[in-house]
Amino acid sequence: MDSLTHAIVAAILTEALGLPQLLPFVVLGAVIIDADILFSFFSRHQPSLYLFIHGGIAHSLAGAVAMSALAYAGIALAALAGLTNPVLSWGAGVTGFLAVLAGAFLHLAMDLPATPGIPLLAPASDRKYAFFILPGPSILLMAVSLFFAVWMALGVVTLAEGMVAYAAIFVAFLLVRVVAFLASRPGLEGAVRVIPQVNPLRWLAIYDHGDSWEVEEYRIGSGRAGHMVYPKSTNISENEVVPYLSLPEVRRLRYHSYIITAGRDGGAITFSDPLRVSGRIFYPPHYKQVRVPGRGPAAASSPG
Repeated sequence: MDSLTHAIVAAILTEALGLPQLLPFVVLGAVIIDADILFSFFSRHQPSLYLFIHGGIAHSLAGAVAMSALAYAGIALAALAGLTNPVLSWGAGVTGFLAVLAGAFLHLAMDLPATPGIPLLAPASDRKYAFFILPGPSILLMAVSLFFAVWMALGVVTLAEGMVAYAAIFVAFLLVRVVAFLASRPGLEGAVRVIPQVNPLRWLAIYDHGDSWEVEEYRIGSGRAGHMVYPKSTNISENEVVPYLSLPEVRRLRYHSYIITAGRDGGAITFSDPLRVSGRIFYPPHYKQVRVPGRGPAAASSPG
């Protein structure tokens, strides 16, 4: 989810719990995780640092603790130096840090329902975890959050009224997606992964047939459509592919992808995610394809 949605939900929950004095800290924790969008300035030219990107290591349990500690340290230092509002100086205690940490963990909990998932156990593992209920990111939810933020900022409604209305819409949105998720299960039996689409009645189902990936669109009420098959390897055996999977460039591609195919073309091997290359899935938008030399573990060329 987007940072504005994280901030509004964190604020609503803090107010609902009767802890308005903690609101700045919880909201800070809820948005500081998305500061990892800045990490790509350092990692884009270093494939081995592929977890240092938006939706990467900061979106893990360890990353949430580290980002919360950094954010809290900034508040505490500013408070000790007398540079902050007196209200924020209250954050120089343990409660302030715990409030920031609670906001960070709330951020992770809100991202879990959405594709493509987050690496909860990083840096120990780069495996992504998700419930695959929401598309990521949700443009509709982002638009609603922006509308309500402007609405409340302009004083069209009071903060309390705006939060109640927003909470009702947010819960309704989640309920629709959850009901659609449950309704789609019988028609998606056997799929190794199901990708929610913007339209809650449509899903992409991925099936593993050993030597190929089969992808179909499933529509609630009308069944399957849009059959696609992608061979896992072309002009190269799967055994030949294995040594290349440990290359940083290929690991980065795999981290961002839903399925991977490999094909030999002359003296090079191209690894790609055909769903993103074709535009069938737009997110994540980067690192859709990489071409590596066909001999030895040489460095890969720039990703497509």
